[in-house]
Amino acid sequence: MNELVESGKVKPAIDRTYPLEQTADALRYLGEGHARGKIVIKVV
Repeated sequence: MNELVESGKVKPAIDRTYPLEQTADALRYLGEGHARGKIVIKVV
């Protein structure tokens, strides 16, 4: 799978990115069914 992503043949559909401090908001958004792709939580 990693090779497919690196080659550009597969692209993850990222809907939104949230900082770690907004994890509750991210989970709420996901739980409400608004997400049309993956939700990313930045840990760094």
